Amino acid sequence: MASQSSITESQGRREKYAEWLRIIAAFTVVFQHTVTSAWYDTPVSSPDFFVLNFLNSLSRFGVGVFIMISGAFMLSPKYAHPPKKVLTYNLPKIIILIVTWGLAYGFLNVICQSGDWVDYLSAPITLFTKPATHLWFLYTLAGLYMITPALRVFTQNASPRMVLYVIALFFTFGLVLPTANHLLFKLADVSIYKNIGIQGSTTFAGFYLSGFYIAHYGLGPKVRKILYSLAAISWFVSFFYATYFSIARDAPNEYFFGNFRPMTFLIAAAIFCYFRTKYGNTTTDDAKLIDMSKCMLGVYLVHPMFIKAFYGLHLSILIPHPIVTAPLMAVVFFGLSLFVVRMFRKIPGMRKIL
Repeated sequence: MASQSSITESQGRREKYAEWLRIIAAFTVVFQHTVTSAWYDTPVSSPDFFVLNFLNSLSRFGVGVFIMISGAFMLSPKYAHPPKKVLTYNLPKIIILIVTWGLAYGFLNVICQSGDWVDYLSAPITLFTKPATHLWFLYTLAGLYMITPALRVFTQNASPRMVLYVIALFFTFGLVLPTANHLLFKLADVSIYKNIGIQGSTTFAGFYLSGFYIAHYGLGPKVRKILYSLAAISWFVSFFYATYFSIARDAPNEYFFGNFRPMTFLIAAAIFCYFRTKYGNTTTDDAKLIDMSKCMLGVYLVHPMFIKAFYGLHLSILIPHPIVTAPLMAVVFFGLSLFVVRMFRKIPGMRKIL
């Protein structure tokens, strides 16, 4: 879902690490939505919930990786993104997707609910009131594109330490402090004074800048080992507390799986760093890999339709057992989405919305 500027201008090749990361992140999102389609309604006391909670804990880094990829290319001095291009090319592309898919899902919901003509006429209003749940990412990306010209001024003039300083502020006040406050309140009924936090620090721009930093400056071997270790610990912490509070409340609790949790950030950063390090500056002209990568935005946009159709047939990922059915159906939903997107992208003009 990153900018098309990931194409190396002089050779028409694409950076290999980003191609693989897009595919992995897209599948992870499909996997997450497949699991959570049953996770919210499964009794916490059942063995099925424990399995779904475990699977859920493995699938929360996808969005963070997508935004890091975007930041890596949109903020990189290697690729030209003057304000005019960002505001007249990149941003309008996202707005077209928001309008197209916001309307598509708005009308689809009316059809599924057997609405009358008034419902059809009011469907466009959902763009501003209640768009399809997964479309929030497009709105976020539009916001990041709007501040990209200002962020590029910063990244082009700031030292690596200064960029890292801003990321550290985001991590400390946007991720760690709110999470610590949540834990203190739940475990000791104590809250941190709200004005200790820096207002506005909780923003996806932190992921955006992190992607740029890792891609542009890289991390040394020792720092990478620390990051990978913290990511592994983070997964355990998020899984443990999500399970603990779900049982305590007798209701699914996804607080520790949220995008703005330090655990989610560390896992996304570790995966992004691993692939960036593994492939370095290697570029590829592998047509199959590039074609598949280009379909990932479309896969993200259409896959909820297949999940909705699955439940429309009164099927369940709990049968015969979620440890098998959930991953299997995630692969099926991903494969169907990829097939449909590939077919539609062959139609003239359809690539603008897929």
